[in-house]
Amino acid sequence: MIQYVIKRLGWAIFVVAVVAVLVFLLMNRVGAPAVATLGPNAGPQQIQDFKRKNGLDQPLAVQFAAYLGVVPCVRQGSRAFKDHPDDPGYCGLLQGDLGDSFTHNEPVARVIAHRLPRTLLLGVLAIFFEIFLGVSVGILAAVKRNTWFDTGFMATAFLGISLPTYVTGPIFLLVFAFFFGWFPVGGYGEGFWDHVYHGILPAFTLAIVGAATYARITRSEMIETLRSDYIRTAKAKGLGPSTIVVKHGLRNALLPLVTLLGLDLSLLVAGAIITENIFAWPGMGALAIQSIVGLDAPTVMGVVLVFSAMVQVGNLLADLAIAALDPRVRLGNEPS
Repeated sequence: MIQYVIKRLGWAIFVVAVVAVLVFLLMNRVGAPAVATLGPNAGPQQIQDFKRKNGLDQPLAVQFAAYLGVVPCVRQGSRAFKDHPDDPGYCGLLQGDLGDSFTHNEPVARVIAHRLPRTLLLGVLAIFFEIFLGVSVGILAAVKRNTWFDTGFMATAFLGISLPTYVTGPIFLLVFAFFFGWFPVGGYGEGFWDHVYHGILPAFTLAIVGAATYARITRSEMIETLRSDYIRTAKAKGLGPSTIVVKHGLRNALLPLVTLLGLDLSLLVAGAIITENIFAWPGMGALAIQSIVGLDAPTVMGVVLVFSAMVQVGNLLADLAIAALDPRVRLGNEPS
């Protein structure tokens, strides 16, 4: 188990590093961040000062090495440069420094720390809706298969999978916020429960595709499980339907869902970028769009690194959860 976890962590670090290289190259080859930040009326001296402050006057290889923290700092606006201008030392990822945001004029780590809890709250609400709605509907459809209930809900699930969040989001906003007035039209609110209330509609929008997928997979797995020999044995022993479905059938049917939940984190991350902008939710997704438009490379890099790490951790937790749920599964090179 330990060997497997170490191997997966090493692979996760490699994936995040590759993503960092690709995003760094893309952000430093597109547009002019100095003009995007200072405005089209900025003079040559202002642009030169901006580049010197942020280390953009250095060769690209030096910029990337300094961003990683393997060569001395080149950002003259950094704390390391201000404290020791003659010997600035290192100020990169290896030192826990994500750089300084061009548009927010503060460290990227502080910007992300302010936005990340909001995206996590939205993600937790979305996962709750996905699991609660998807698993419940899938179980009921399996128990009542080939009935109008089964047909109706599976058709609805198929529709949910087919509609992306940029379609369902505006529809839900129009119907439930503008027309009925049940939810606010956007924003974050004040206080924890107000945050939750403001997050219900965007989280539900974010969860539609996942809930529909869970429903279809749960139905399929439950039908297969309920046809197995040990379920027939349980029925012959006189166990009630609820005991058979929940205690015996659901455990095996949940295994594919655990794997899907880990993979689903990448979909939630991608969906959050769109959903947060539709509902004016001030999280990481909205920050990503704002930073890309403003060519704020340090912030984009920081957001991408955090999202990549979240996806890798989710995949690892999914594998460990499968091993815990099914003793037949062995991780790494452990003997079966």
